Amino acid sequence: MPFQSPLSFALAIGGVVAALTGGAFAQSQPTDMLQLTLATAETDINPTTDSVLKLAARLGLYEKHGVKVTIIELDGTPQAVAALNSGAADLADIGIDSAIRLRADNGLKLRGIVSASLGAPYLIAAKDDISSLADLAGHSFAIADNGSLDHTLTQVVLASQGVATDAPQYVPIGAPSARVQALAAGRVDATTVSYGTFLPIASTPGIHILVKPEDFAAASPNLTKFIAALDTTIAGKHEALQRFVDALLDASRNFESHPDQWVDAVAAVRDDLKKDSLTKTASFFGDRWCVNGCLLPSELEKTVKFVYSNPDFKDVATVAPTDIVDQEFVTQAIANLGPYSGPSLDKR
Repeated sequence: MPFQSPLSFALAIGGVVAALTGGAFAQSQPTDMLQLTLATAETDINPTTDSVLKLAARLGLYEKHGVKVTIIELDGTPQAVAALNSGAADLADIGIDSAIRLRADNGLKLRGIVSASLGAPYLIAAKDDISSLADLAGHSFAIADNGSLDHTLTQVVLASQGVATDAPQYVPIGAPSARVQALAAGRVDATTVSYGTFLPIASTPGIHILVKPEDFAAASPNLTKFIAALDTTIAGKHEALQRFVDALLDASRNFESHPDQWVDAVAAVRDDLKKDSLTKTASFFGDRWCVNGCLLPSELEKTVKFVYSNPDFKDVATVAPTDIVDQEFVTQAIANLGPYSGPSLDKR
């Protein structure tokens, strides 16, 4: 993330905080402040709806609901899973396929309690001489890490078109911004990133979109990851988790209703992303925000079925969707906040 002095950040973000706290967040702050630690799979604040996880912390929106959330920024899903498994984090933003493996293979009792993304906003970008997915064979392909969400979803898209999932030469590079800059500089031949991450290099000569976001989404499940906690944490820190989910839904609702505030918040911490690109990204999000927690049972069932259709899961013990999710928190958050009346993919 580009460096900003504390003063410049405070000045830039102050207007966003005022706008947020003056509307949906105008409420009495709890007198006690509970503590949680959240592991994320990205080190940047990236232009996806998942950005709400870190923006809510930077803007003090978790505290408005009485919970102080410490963010542990990690590179890729495997590290986030390890942080959760080791007890270094109370919560982790992880792939649902990883949750299934942890439950089935390791007997780890964990459950998703909320999600911050619905509908994969990803695309595959590549050099111009790569005109089809089959052409990726033997070419370098930047990923966050082996087993990261971008890696597994890329393999899903390749398989959907009959291309061997190991056809590219995967190169672990890390954060989306690093991957896309490596592509722009010609150091790798292709990568999977979000629409918003790609926009800053969209006009770079010799680069094009190989798989459009709508085609990527059509080949992958809408619900790919969630924020998970161990059963022991759910029992021991129930009230803190509820406040966290309340805050997350509140922030997501505000950003969907006021996309300009999301643009300002991201621009304040990512001066490498231009506001016109962020505005286009906000428009692209449309009604994708997780205003009701994005744990729709129908979507979860589709995702679990999709995961088990992967040949890599043919020997994995069957885990029911209800075994890896706890709907109580989003149900209570909706009751606390009231129904969301705007347009949304996350209808309840």
